[in-house]
Amino acid sequence: MIKFFEVISTSPLHIYHSALLLSPRTSIVRRLYEPYAHPLVRVMHGLPISWEHIVGTVKHSDLVWTAAWSPCSGFIAVGFSTRIEILDAVTLQQLHTFTHPRQEGSRWLSFSPDSRSFTQFSRGEYRLTTWDLQTGGRISVVPSTPNTSFLRYLSSAYSMDGKVVAVAHSDPENSTVTVISTYNILSGTHIYSHRVSEEHIVASIWTQGEFLRFATVEPRSITIWEVGFTSKHALAEIKSLPGPDDASSGECLFLPTLSRLAFVLEEAVLIWDSWDSKVLLNFTGDDPPTGLSFSSDGRFFICGTISQEIHLWKESPTGYVLHQKLLFSAGATTLLSPDGESIITFDYPQTQLRHTTGPIGPPSSIHTQPARETDFVLGFSPDKSFAATGRLGGNIATIVDLKSGDPRLIVNTGMGICGLGVTASTVVVVGEGKIITWNLPGGDCVINARANIHDSVRTVVFNHPPPPPGSLHSVLISPDFNHFVAMRGGGEGLDIYDMSTGKHVAGVTADVSQPWFTRDGREVWYASGGQKIIRGGGSDVIGLEPLDWSNRPSGGCLWESSRGHDVDDGWILDSRKKRLMWLPHQWRASKEYRVWDGRFLALLDRTLPEPVIIELEE
Repeated sequence: MIKFFEVISTSPLHIYHSALLLSPRTSIVRRLYEPYAHPLVRVMHGLPISWEHIVGTVKHSDLVWTAAWSPCSGFIAVGFSTRIEILDAVTLQQLHTFTHPRQEGSRWLSFSPDSRSFTQFSRGEYRLTTWDLQTGGRISVVPSTPNTSFLRYLSSAYSMDGKVVAVAHSDPENSTVTVISTYNILSGTHIYSHRVSEEHIVASIWTQGEFLRFATVEPRSITIWEVGFTSKHALAEIKSLPGPDDASSGECLFLPTLSRLAFVLEEAVLIWDSWDSKVLLNFTGDDPPTGLSFSSDGRFFICGTISQEIHLWKESPTGYVLHQKLLFSAGATTLLSPDGESIITFDYPQTQLRHTTGPIGPPSSIHTQPARETDFVLGFSPDKSFAATGRLGGNIATIVDLKSGDPRLIVNTGMGICGLGVTASTVVVVGEGKIITWNLPGGDCVINARANIHDSVRTVVFNHPPPPPGSLHSVLISPDFNHFVAMRGGGEGLDIYDMSTGKHVAGVTADVSQPWFTRDGREVWYASGGQKIIRGGGSDVIGLEPLDWSNRPSGGCLWESSRGHDVDDGWILDSRKKRLMWLPHQWRASKEYRVWDGRFLALLDRTLPEPVIIELEE
């Protein structure tokens, strides 16, 4: 229900046409109800074995500026440029939409302790704006006051009765000094601003009874401070806890309920237990860590890396053990729910919800994805009997039999794959300066046959300086297998090569992103135009003739169907615009991750282990 909530709520009949069709092979619902499903399409290849971690996705029309979980973990507030949306944390259904006064600068959101209201913090004209989630009305607006600009927001905390909120932020006159400002959100007034010190304050402030507390960190010492929510109470030192030797530098996060300190020390992430004066986690990855977060009870801890990974750790009797390792997009914002059971990832144009719960196993059983997954390359054979696929830069090519959906041949090419193609009897791989050909095994019953470079039947070396090692070109082979094109660098040009000789025959400098051949292989098109391949005697290419983009053939590019099929609002449609199947989140945002060829549709997503190939009804 959670995974397919959107399709079930939109069209219940697609439980049988879409949801069951895409349910994992080992799932209970598939085993029970598959006999009752009569889908309009058939998943040929790439069906997942078990449920993935992503259980919900919602698309947005603009960028997410900020987001926050409610303390009850039931709601997610998402801030955009002109509005704030409240999402249900189970289904990602939109519950409320709030418009806010025109503000400048970054914005931050925070829920009240009872999750019944939330406040937006800004460094613009209106400092704080608070809304009631039940009524949808605005509770108060606190205007800007002198010398209280939120130059850098750290965190916030509410009083026990939810009437006063405290905000930790940097001093507008001295960014190294932390200021705590308090506001009465019912009356919409600023109470006071207290300069803390020039010591390193750990970002999270919290409420302890009638007081506000925060921590500062020095080598071998964690100091807990207390101050009132009103101006009647002066700053006071409460206690000092033993700390690690070097925690005062880098990113720090303090969990007050367990007196645990998570911090970054150069390339390492450490968690220090002040109660027992011991390290619970000492992890050094391949890339600098970022984005530390505890669940409210300390059971879960996450940290990200600049190589687009989320490491999820779970508490155990011996410390923290790796529970999951998930892949996310570059630049995405990731938040752990207070109860530790969900992770929300914001990456324009979509928001994804992932579950963290599940059994802990040895490292070999943890669901992981390599740190730098690359896009898939895929080609169909002209007679639609096979599909060949591999990862750009990887060395494994898989040839799938489109009659049975099983892998016919798995080839270790011995080189980084730039592009590939397949015929009824051969597979051709273009790689680092070479074009290598293998024969496909004969017979209909061959499954998972293996081959390597020693089994190849032909190797052609580029008659042109190959790209530098590690700098792979994206290659597209013509349907007639006479030529292939290789994009230069970031798509500023392309070069055409002869497949039989490896000879460079022509080139063009232009915006050549998303190149594609016409079905006859005589024209190559790209984002800004096209080129006609001019031949001399025989099949020799003697030049290129520019083509006008407005005259491009319809249905000829990889992401357009030649039979009138289409994708609209997440649905695969036939030529009569009848809904055939609902597409999950991975393949909605970008049409370039869909490859059509006749009645087949390949869906590419770098975070999945292999492409999904679908056969559509005739």
